[in-house]
Amino acid sequence: MKGLARTVLLALVTVPAFAQAVEKQPSAKATGKVYEWKSKDGLQYQYYLPKKFDPQQPINLTFILHGSNLDRRWGFANHKAGQFRSDDFVVSPDGTTSNGSGGFNSLQGKKDLERLHALHQELKEMFNIRATYLYGHSQGSFFSFFYAGAYPDEVQGLVGQASGVWIGTGASKKHHHQAVVLMHGTADPVVGYSQSVGGLKFYEEKKYPLVRLRSLDGWNHWPTQGQTEQQLAWCEGMTTTDHGRMAAAFTTLDEAKGVVDPVALYQVAARVAAAPDMNPGVVKKANAAMKEVDDSAKKHAKAITKSSGKKTKKLVDKPWIGHVPLFLLHFKGVPACDAFAEKWKAVLGKQQDLGDKHSTDFWRNAERSPKKAFGYGMKLVHSAFLTEAAANKRMIEKLEGWNKAGKKAGIGKGDLKLFKTGVPVLQSAKEKGRKAFEKVSKRFR
Repeated sequence: MKGLARTVLLALVTVPAFAQAVEKQPSAKATGKVYEWKSKDGLQYQYYLPKKFDPQQPINLTFILHGSNLDRRWGFANHKAGQFRSDDFVVSPDGTTSNGSGGFNSLQGKKDLERLHALHQELKEMFNIRATYLYGHSQGSFFSFFYAGAYPDEVQGLVGQASGVWIGTGASKKHHHQAVVLMHGTADPVVGYSQSVGGLKFYEEKKYPLVRLRSLDGWNHWPTQGQTEQQLAWCEGMTTTDHGRMAAAFTTLDEAKGVVDPVALYQVAARVAAAPDMNPGVVKKANAAMKEVDDSAKKHAKAITKSSGKKTKKLVDKPWIGHVPLFLLHFKGVPACDAFAEKWKAVLGKQQDLGDKHSTDFWRNAERSPKKAFGYGMKLVHSAFLTEAAANKRMIEKLEGWNKAGKKAGIGKGDLKLFKTGVPVLQSAKEKGRKAFEKVSKRFR
C-alpha cells in the first residue's frame, strides 16, 4: 500500500492542472470520455458513460463525492474513467456548498441534501438507472452516509472512506436493504481510524444486516481505487437480484490485482454459488474462490495456535499477539475464522470487556490526571492486548510521552516498570504478528 501512496499524492497535488472536460449534456451519445455538465440549479459535475452503453438496458449510477475544499475534478483524477466501475454511469459532482475560494464542501444541511438529490433525480430521468451506489472520501464520506440515511429507497449501497458518521444520520429498519462499508487506513493522520470503528458500532446497533469495516493496514488518508472498487463490488454483489450483475461483482473481486479483501470475495462468492439458475461456470469459480479463502483462514488459525500454545492470557513478545487481531479483522465471516473466534471466545470476550473499561478510564483522565491515565493505560496494555483500544496510536504516543517525563509527570516507579514490560513488548509482538500474517496471506489481507 505504501508505494501506491506516492502515486495518489501526485494525483492530488496536480488536480488544478487536470484537463478541463468538454461541456456536453449527458445522452446516449456522450460515451467513452469524461464530460462536464451542470444540474438545473447549477451544481456542476463530471461524468463518464461506458463506450458500449446501451440506452435500452438499465445501468448502475455511481457517485464519487470528494473531500473538503476540492471540486468535481478530484473524482476522475483519482479514479480512472473507463476502469473505475467500468460498467456504470459514474458521476463526480462539486460539493453542494461553495467555500468561496473555488472549492466546495457537502455540509450537514437540508439544502445540501436537496441539491444532490435534485441532481440524482435529473440523472434518473435521463437514464434507466438500475441501482445507485455512493463512494465518499473524507468529508464526502460523512456526507455519503448522511445522504443514504436521508433517501434510503434511492441508495442501494455505499462506501465511505476515511470518516465517521455524523450525529443525526438516518438509520432504521427501512435502511436495512442497503449495503454499507466503512473503509479506513489504520495510519490515517487526518481523520482517526477510530472514527470508522465507531461508525461500524453505530450501524451494528441499528441492526444493519449488511455492514462491515474494511481496514487498510498502514494506509494513510488518500483514496485507493482498487480497494474502493472491491468494496463497491461487495455492495452490489450482496444486494442485486440480477444474475449478470451478481456475477460481474464476483468477477471484480475474484480477478482483483494486488491485495484482495477475503471476506468480500467469500461472501459474494457464497451468494453466487447459492443463486438458482446461475451460470454453472461462474458457480464453479465461486466455489473455488470460497475454498481458497477458507483454506487461507485455516492456515492463519494453524500459525496462531503454533505460536500461542495454550498460554493466551499474558502479554508476551510472540507473533500471535499481533496475528490474532489482524486475522479476526480481515477474515471475520469466513468459516475457519469464525470457528477460531468461537474457540477463543472466552479470552476475546474478557479482553474486550477490559479494553472498553480501561480505555474509557484512560481517556476520561488523559487531560486532567496523567498519573491516573498512565495507570489505566498500563492495565489496558497488559490485560487487553488483543483489542483495538490497546493499539490506539494516540494513546500509545501519550504513554510514551509520560514515560519519558517520568517523575515530572507524576508517574510512579511501579507503573514505569510496567511500561517497560508493556508498550515495547506489545509493539514488538505486533510487528512480529504482522509479518506472520503477511507470510500466510500474500493475496488475502
